[in-house]
Amino acid sequence: MTQTQTLIQAQFAHLHPEFEFQLAPLTYFKIGGPAEVFLDLTTREDIIDVVRFCHKHELKLTVLSGASNVIVSSHGLRGVVIRTGNEQYHILPDKLGEKQLIAVGAGYKTALFVRQTIDDGLGGLEYFLGVPGRLGGAIYNNAHYLSDLIGKHIHQVEVITRAGELRWLSQEECQFGYDRSVFQQTNDIILQAVFALLPGDKERSLELVKEATLYRAKTQPLGEPSSGCYFQNTPNSPLLKERFAQFAERRECPSAFLIDQAGLKGTRVGDIEVSTKHAAFFVNKGNGTSDQVLELAQLVKDRVKEKFGVELQEEVFLLE
Repeated sequence: MTQTQTLIQAQFAHLHPEFEFQLAPLTYFKIGGPAEVFLDLTTREDIIDVVRFCHKHELKLTVLSGASNVIVSSHGLRGVVIRTGNEQYHILPDKLGEKQLIAVGAGYKTALFVRQTIDDGLGGLEYFLGVPGRLGGAIYNNAHYLSDLIGKHIHQVEVITRAGELRWLSQEECQFGYDRSVFQQTNDIILQAVFALLPGDKERSLELVKEATLYRAKTQPLGEPSSGCYFQNTPNSPLLKERFAQFAERRECPSAFLIDQAGLKGTRVGDIEVSTKHAAFFVNKGNGTSDQVLELAQLVKDRVKEKFGVELQEEVFLLE
C-alpha cells in the first residue's frame, strides 16, 4: 500500500476505504481513472473527520458531489477522493418572512430534493428537478435553468474549510453569479444548505416540472453519457448583437448557437463528440478519455474565436 492508503486504512477502516477505485462509473461522462483512496461518506461528521485528518497529514483531498459537471482525469487522482453523500432533510421551525426554511445535506440528489419540496407544498425550485447530480455540486456551480439560478433560493450555506474550520455563509457571502460562487475561489467543502422557499401550489408546480422536463428532453442529449453544458453562454457584445439580432435583447449569446454556427456539431476527437442535439454538450460515444475531451474543447474554442472573436469559457471543472 502507498503511504496515503496506509494512513487512511489505519484511521478510517470503519468507513471501508477503497484503493485504486475506478471513478468512471460514478461520473455522468463515464470518464475517469482510479482514485488512490476513495471514501463514500454519508454523514456530516464523517466528512468533517476526514477533511481534518487530510489537512493534519497534508494529504491531497478531492471532493466529488454527483460528478455531473466535472471531467475526471483518465490518468487517475492521487491522494484521497471523497464523495459527499450526507442526505439529511429538515423543515426548520423558523421562517424568513413568508418563506419556509429547509436544511438539507450537500449529498442529497438535486432532483429528489426538488421533488420533496413539492410534496411538502413549497415552490420555487420546480425547474431544477431535471438537474443531475447532488446539491453540493449544484451550489458550488450555482446551477441554472435558463435564467433561474439555484443560489437565489438559498439562505445560508455551511462549509468546512480545507483547514478544518466550520463556517456558515450568508447568501450574500456566497457571491452567487452565473455559473459562479465563492466556493470556486475558496475551495471550501459544502456540508449543507438552508433554502428559503415560498408556499406553492402542487398542481402548478407539477406543470412547471413537466414543462422543464419536456424542454430538456427536446433540446439535450439526455440518453448519452455527457459533460452537461461544457461551455458557459457568452456575455453579449455590440458586435454579437449586430451580427445576431435575435439575441440583441439578451445579456448572453448562447454558446451552443455559436458552436453550431461555426459548423462544429458532430465534430469528434476519438470517442468524444460535440452533440448533434445541443452543440454546447460533449457526449461520450464509447471509451472517451479526458485527454480527448480537452483536445476537442480546445478545437472548439479555437474555431469559435477564429470565426466570431469570442473566447468561450468552460462551465465544467477538470479534476486531476
